[in-house]
Amino acid sequence: MGLQMTATYNGSKATRALQQFLPNTFPGGAIGPAGFTYLVSNGHGHRNSGQFQLRRRLRRGFTASADYAYAKAVDNAGLGGRASLTAQDWTNLNAERARSNFDQRHLLIAMAQYTTGMGMRRWKGAFLKEWTIGTQIRAGSGLPLTPVFLSPVRGTGVTGSLRPDFTGASLYDAPAGFFLNPLAVAAPAAGRWGNAGRNSINGPHQFTLGASLARTFRSTDRISCDVRAEAANALNTVTFPAWNTIAGNAQFGLPIAANPMRSIQIIFRTRF
Repeated sequence: MGLQMTATYNGSKATRALQQFLPNTFPGGAIGPAGFTYLVSNGHGHRNSGQFQLRRRLRRGFTASADYAYAKAVDNAGLGGRASLTAQDWTNLNAERARSNFDQRHLLIAMAQYTTGMGMRRWKGAFLKEWTIGTQIRAGSGLPLTPVFLSPVRGTGVTGSLRPDFTGASLYDAPAGFFLNPLAVAAPAAGRWGNAGRNSINGPHQFTLGASLARTFRSTDRISCDVRAEAANALNTVTFPAWNTIAGNAQFGLPIAANPMRSIQIIFRTRF
């Protein structure tokens, strides 16, 4: 069947990553002096992943491959560049240790391509030969999200580093129309930091399917015409990049945006 299998393990570790915090600050309800954002290089993190690939080599015009990765990434410094991280409690920077911003636990990428034959004759051959049909599928678990208590840190101009408390209610037992339960989070108790962990919410799953159809028409040995149609998100599946995670917000648990819907592009190119 022309199958080829590959299994790979990758491990990486980062040290001396940048951490920033607000020194001499206190939770709401306490009195503290004015502070400022302070940057140090004591962050660290690591990532481990196992990858599995199954590929069918080109045979009778058909080729396909499937790549699956299972990975886990942990850090305490907001690695990955998706969002900056300001520690909630400057006296306990290790409390920021959690899933990395880019930690996608499961990821599947599949591809298939079929090319019709070149030796067909008569009118069927003139119409059906040399077409190439392809599809690409990408499906994965969601990226982690951090619950936020939107309140300024006393004595600073910083907003967004505080986190709420988990109430004990099921976070994913959401009411109709919501993806997260607003009753699962609440404002932190006076004089205490919120107990909700950084990146403690699993974001929405990701899925996209693309397709393409192409052929080259040759009129003479010197002139040819390429025709190609490409469809992104061919199934027009609605997916979301993230949810609103601001505690107390009326839109908590609702999508903050939608990924692009279906788009089709047709390309004509003449070569001579």
